[in-house]
Amino acid sequence: MCSRCNRLYTLGERCEQCSKAGAKRREQKRQRTRPSPWARGYNTQYAKARAAILAAQPVCSICNARPATTADHIIPLSKGGTNDIENLRPACGRCNSSRGNRTT
Repeated sequence: MCSRCNRLYTLGERCEQCSKAGAKRREQKRQRTRPSPWARGYNTQYAKARAAILAAQPVCSICNARPATTADHIIPLSKGGTNDIENLRPACGRCNSSRGNRTT
Protein backbone atom coordinates (compact mmCIF):
# COMPACT_ATOMS: atom_id res chain seq x y z
CA MET A 1 0.00 0.00 0.00
CA CYS A 2 1.08 3.56 -0.71
CA SER A 3 2.20 5.30 2.48
CA ARG A 4 0.46 8.50 1.37
CA CYS A 5 -2.87 7.55 -0.24
CA ASN A 6 -3.20 3.87 0.84
CA ARG A 7 -3.70 2.65 -2.75
CA LEU A 8 -2.40 -0.76 -3.71
CA TYR A 9 0.66 -0.83 -6.00
CA THR A 10 3.56 -3.13 -6.74
CA LEU A 11 6.92 -1.43 -6.06
CA GLY A 12 8.38 1.22 -3.76
CA GLU A 13 7.01 3.12 -0.78
CA ARG A 14 4.57 5.28 -2.76
CA CYS A 15 2.47 4.84 -5.88
CA GLU A 16 3.55 6.59 -9.08
CA GLN A 17 0.95 9.36 -8.73
CA CYS A 18 2.04 10.26 -5.17
CA SER A 19 5.71 10.08 -6.15
CA LYS A 20 5.14 12.60 -8.97
CA ALA A 21 3.12 14.89 -6.67
CA GLY A 22 5.88 14.76 -4.04
CA ALA A 23 8.53 15.63 -6.63
CA LYS A 24 6.41 18.57 -7.80
CA ARG A 25 6.01 19.86 -4.20
CA ARG A 26 9.76 19.58 -3.57
CA GLU A 27 10.52 21.54 -6.76
CA GLN A 28 8.03 24.27 -5.81
CA LYS A 29 9.57 24.53 -2.34
CA ARG A 30 13.07 24.73 -3.82
CA GLN A 31 12.00 27.59 -6.10
CA ARG A 32 10.51 29.69 -3.30
CA THR A 33 13.46 29.51 -0.93
CA ARG A 34 14.62 32.88 0.26
CA PRO A 35 17.73 34.38 -1.34
CA SER A 36 20.84 34.80 0.79
CA PRO A 37 21.27 37.97 2.85
CA TRP A 38 24.00 39.10 0.45
CA ALA A 39 21.64 38.68 -2.52
CA ARG A 40 18.97 40.68 -0.65
CA GLY A 41 21.37 43.62 -0.16
CA TYR A 42 22.88 43.05 3.30
CA ASN A 43 26.51 43.71 2.36
CA THR A 44 29.59 45.09 4.11
CA GLN A 45 28.19 48.63 3.93
CA TYR A 46 25.18 47.44 5.97
CA ALA A 47 27.40 45.61 8.46
CA LYS A 48 29.50 48.73 9.11
CA ALA A 49 26.46 51.02 9.39
CA ARG A 50 24.73 48.51 11.71
CA ALA A 51 27.74 48.40 14.02
CA ALA A 52 27.89 52.21 14.15
CA ILE A 53 24.15 52.55 14.86
CA LEU A 54 24.17 49.96 17.65
CA ALA A 55 27.28 51.48 19.26
CA ALA A 56 25.77 54.97 19.26
CA GLN A 57 22.28 54.03 20.46
CA PRO A 58 21.98 50.69 22.31
CA VAL A 59 18.21 50.94 23.03
CA CYS A 60 15.40 49.99 20.61
CA SER A 61 14.07 53.14 18.94
CA ILE A 62 10.63 51.58 18.41
CA CYS A 63 9.68 50.33 21.89
CA ASN A 64 12.41 52.04 23.98
CA ALA A 65 12.28 49.08 26.37
CA ARG A 66 14.67 46.40 25.15
CA PRO A 67 18.30 46.54 24.06
CA ALA A 68 18.79 47.00 20.33
CA THR A 69 20.30 43.97 18.64
CA THR A 70 19.49 44.74 14.99
CA ALA A 71 19.45 47.71 12.66
CA ASP A 72 16.04 48.33 11.11
CA HIS A 73 15.68 49.90 7.66
CA ILE A 74 13.29 52.87 7.87
CA ILE A 75 12.57 52.45 4.15
CA PRO A 76 12.99 48.73 3.38
CA LEU A 77 15.52 47.68 0.75
CA SER A 78 12.73 46.11 -1.30
CA LYS A 79 10.92 49.47 -1.40
CA GLY A 80 13.97 51.40 -2.63
CA GLY A 81 15.74 52.03 0.68
CA THR A 82 19.50 51.99 1.10
CA ASN A 83 22.03 50.77 3.65
CA ASP A 84 23.06 54.34 4.52
CA ILE A 85 23.18 55.30 8.20
CA GLU A 86 20.36 57.82 7.61
CA ASN A 87 18.04 54.95 6.62
CA LEU A 88 18.85 52.74 9.63
CA ARG A 89 17.66 52.86 13.23
CA PRO A 90 18.40 50.56 16.17
CA ALA A 91 15.72 48.00 16.98
CA CYS A 92 15.32 44.92 19.10
CA GLY A 93 14.79 41.69 17.20
CA ARG A 94 11.14 41.50 18.22
CA CYS A 95 10.23 44.97 16.92
CA ASN A 96 12.29 44.56 13.75
CA SER A 97 10.73 41.25 12.78
CA SER A 98 7.20 42.40 13.61
CA ARG A 99 7.58 45.43 11.35
CA GLY A 100 8.25 43.26 8.34
CA ASN A 101 8.40 45.01 4.98
CA ARG A 102 6.41 48.10 5.98
CA THR A 103 7.62 51.69 5.97
CA THR A 104 5.85 52.73 9.21
